[in-house]
Amino acid sequence: MIETGNNGVVLKGENKKFIIGMVFLGVSFTLYFCIPLIFFLPYNIKLLGSIAFAAYIVSWGLTGIAVFFMGKEGYDFVKNKVFSIFKRKK
Repeated sequence: MIETGNNGVVLKGENKKFIIGMVFLGVSFTLYFCIPLIFFLPYNIKLLGSIAFAAYIVSWGLTGIAVFFMGKEGYDFVKNKVFSIFKRKK
């Protein structure tokens, strides 16, 4: 579980599940961003399209598995950390 304290979010208890979820999320994003590279392979364009579509579906499936392992709190924690890059500093 994740508890919020004065110093921000602190992970407690299910660290292994959170780490496994983070690994799945990392693999998912890596696979997703490698999809354009599939079209540089020397195969028929229909086959390449099928491979790219399968990689897209697998990427989203891994994202779902990652959210399952991290839980809603872990997913919100990661989402806030990633999107904090784009927030304006006050």
